[in-house]
Amino acid sequence: MIKKSIKFNTVNDIKEFVNITMTQPFDIDLIAGRYTADAKSILSVFGLDLGREVTLGIHADEAAAAAYLRRIAKNLV
Repeated sequence: MIKKSIKFNTVNDIKEFVNITMTQPFDIDLIAGRYTADAKSILSVFGLDLGREVTLGIHADEAAAAAYLRRIAKNLV
């Protein structure tokens, strides 16, 4: 699993993130403390404390993860 820190500034950032994430063929999680949410589910994402940095867990190979990370680069910390 590849891990990166991510932060959202607006509700629109979250919507855009989930829309991009839903198109990926591999699993992606958001981890906030002891909670893990499916990053492809907008309800799961909104259930986390998004006022602070959370960890993005990508279950893919390096090349696929790199392509995905380029698409969400504005949210990476």
